[in-house]
Amino acid sequence: MFISPEQSIGNLLKMKTNHPLHYNGLKEKTLDDNVSGSFANALMKAVGKVNNLLVDANDLTEKMIHEPESVDIHTVMIAGQKAEIALNFTKAVRDEAVRSYRDLMNLR
Repeated sequence: MFISPEQSIGNLLKMKTNHPLHYNGLKEKTLDDNVSGSFANALMKAVGKVNNLLVDANDLTEKMIHEPESVDIHTVMIAGQKAEIALNFTKAVRDEAVRSYRDLMNLR
């Protein structure tokens, strides 16, 4: 095999590749990591899910009051407990975030 001078640099040889998965010496494009945007989206989705749980529990409770035979009491209670747990967890996360922010602001 003949190696031309433009293919060799000192002890390094440039290799020609024909397969797309082979390393070609070019750096791959890095994606712009929009961490704040993705965090905000994740937070909004989480709060939206909690809101949906609360709305569903409220709808089932109202349905239980107006049409008691159409809804099972266990379904209403489970929906209510899911909504309560989700809301308590959301409050705990919020409180911890506020506490952490205050701690950071008070650093001197």
